[in-house]
Amino acid sequence: MGTRSESPTAFYVGCGVNPGSPDLDREIARFEWKVDAGAQFCVTQPVFDVEALLRFLDRVRGVRIPLIAGVWPLASYRNAEFMNNEVPGVHVPDAILERMRRADTKDRARIEGVAIAREALEALLPHVQGAQISAPFGRYQTALEVAQAIPRERLT
Repeated sequence: MGTRSESPTAFYVGCGVNPGSPDLDREIARFEWKVDAGAQFCVTQPVFDVEALLRFLDRVRGVRIPLIAGVWPLASYRNAEFMNNEVPGVHVPDAILERMRRADTKDRARIEGVAIAREALEALLPHVQGAQISAPFGRYQTALEVAQAIPRERLT
């Protein structure tokens, strides 16, 4: 048998949201429905297009629950193409695809992917309540390198 907890557990209800959806009106309606249904926070799809997130936030200004931005450090050009073409709702802008294409070795690609993720994180943090940094392919060190872009005062 399990051990009883001396205090009750607490759960928070979260939801997902895609600020880069090609049908933003539909995504906003779904987001509002999720909030009305009880969502207390939301986590975005990986954000590569900061402007798309800002447009989304502007449109949902009246429906504010904490928003946690998904940040994904790209591992390679192939990974960037996969995210752009195969992951529903994720858009990798052409400029980022080109940066990853120019990173012509595995090490350069990892470094560029971290740089892109850090730039996104720095641009997103003033507008969101947190970030969820992925560790692609289980490479947690890469996620830690991205997290180093978080200003110390945001960590308290």
